[in-house]
Amino acid sequence: MGSKSISPPSIVRDAFRIARRPLSDEEERSLGDFGRFAREVLEPAALTIDRASPPVLKRGRRGSKTGERVELSPLHRRMLDRLFGTGMATGATGPAEDWPVSFAYMHEVAEIGMLCSATVTLATVYSLAKWGSSQLQERFLPGLLEKNGRAGGATWATEQQGGSDIGANTTSAKPGPDDRWELTGEKFFCSNVGASSAVVTARPEGGSEGIHGIRLFFVPARRPNGRANWRVRRLKEKLGTVTVPTGEVSLDRTEAYALGTPEAGVLPVVDMLNVSRVANAVGSAAALQRAWEIAWDHASRRTAFGRPLPDHPLSALDLATLAAESDAASLLAFDAVFRLSRAAQERPPFTEATHLLRFTTHIAKLVTAEQAVRGTQLAMEILGGIGYLEEGPLAKLVRDALVTPVWEGGANIQALNARDVMQRERVQREWQSAAGRAASRSPSSEVRRFISTRIALLENLTAESDAKHVARTWGDLRQLTLLVARSHRNPENEVYEARADLFARLRSSRPGVDYPPNLVRRSLGLPSATTWRRPTTVTSRVRSRRRTGSTRRPASPGRARAHGGDTHRTAASRSGPTGGPRPP
Repeated sequence: MGSKSISPPSIVRDAFRIARRPLSDEEERSLGDFGRFAREVLEPAALTIDRASPPVLKRGRRGSKTGERVELSPLHRRMLDRLFGTGMATGATGPAEDWPVSFAYMHEVAEIGMLCSATVTLATVYSLAKWGSSQLQERFLPGLLEKNGRAGGATWATEQQGGSDIGANTTSAKPGPDDRWELTGEKFFCSNVGASSAVVTARPEGGSEGIHGIRLFFVPARRPNGRANWRVRRLKEKLGTVTVPTGEVSLDRTEAYALGTPEAGVLPVVDMLNVSRVANAVGSAAALQRAWEIAWDHASRRTAFGRPLPDHPLSALDLATLAAESDAASLLAFDAVFRLSRAAQERPPFTEATHLLRFTTHIAKLVTAEQAVRGTQLAMEILGGIGYLEEGPLAKLVRDALVTPVWEGGANIQALNARDVMQRERVQREWQSAAGRAASRSPSSEVRRFISTRIALLENLTAESDAKHVARTWGDLRQLTLLVARSHRNPENEVYEARADLFARLRSSRPGVDYPPNLVRRSLGLPSATTWRRPTTVTSRVRSRRRTGSTRRPASPGRARAHGGDTHRTAASRSGPTGGPRPP
């Protein structure tokens, strides 16, 4: 292994360059400072909260105004204050070109629980700022826009009988005095349940059945007289994401305000879900990026069987797989981010920008969540037993990543919705054209072969049962297109070209696909491997002596080291890489 390891530029920086919106020097410095905070302060703090000081539901005295309250530890509050202080939870009210910076801060946070608190607050702010009346905005937006974790928002749609089928919701909305409504029903999976307000789905009395009869409502946590406006029945015990309190909420004539006009119907709900799903993709990519950093840092310091871990071909391939998947997930997530920033303020009749946003969002949410689950588990395998211990960050990262395919609708929902947009709007044509341009630019025959075969395959997959396969294939094509775009903008850095080539090979179903060792090493920023002699076993040495008639005993490893020799490592490969990739 060479004494130097190429540390590629930030994937976030490259994602912004691809979108032709470069980060300013000040934005890069701020993101870099926050990235160090996220790894050095937030990550260990989240481990402490997860194990020793999780959120607790406190009951008020009978007849008191306060009702139930979710109590967070002082450490938890300080971490949320720091997260919200970046503006990641309030960027929805700023200029469209500044939206992606909010998500860039999110990408620095691999702590999916607290990231969820920021996400649902962002979706609340966005829904109120876009669909709320001016009076409602004047009354509630200032509190939500405070850059601290005290006044967070929440988005509650899930009910026990419906799950992802929002059209099966039974929570009712009855018109009240003035512009108020009264909501009655049960919400089953309510994240950030201690928030100061929430946006909630309900069906107005007399409304049509199914999804089109659902509307979105803004619900403050307190009534004008100070009494609790909803009841938290209990907090959930979850496998992961302990740092975001999740509970069951009862609505009993809860005061609420409609968002959007009756003619808009369910559109504000879809709009809100777009924001949450894009954030889910960014959070999945962030978890995968952190898993790659942890795995690389471990592998770069680890020696096994006489060689640094990345000098073992299979270990190098695992690391390179993690690096390519991490880059691909981040690029696709930010592709969705920039689609959102361009289309977020559109209203009916929608242009192609909104239809393409929906398509990108469904694909990105589905694909990046699955990559996060596979990637964090692969990182744990690279670390071995030490990765399985709760004393380090990886075990929590694996547990938390498991929720990303579940939140905001599973793979079936995303695939079917993407299929619906493709059939009605034919938005996939833009992705197909971009993939064709990527094939013409790439010097890799594997990239060109993958793009041509997958586009031909997609033309024959039309059944509903093919929907997930179609969605994943489009996700692969888009990620490969973005990887090629990245390498095209950085032609001097062969790491990017190698990762695009490797990604095409990883996704290929072609029998006998090859992973050349030097391609794998280039994708890790390592120099090409010098030919090394294969380790010999006792049996092979005996057979060799029988064939040659030699009775000379091979030098033992100890004798080789005593004379300065090394049967497995060249002089140029004795020092490991200097460390893992740095945050931006």
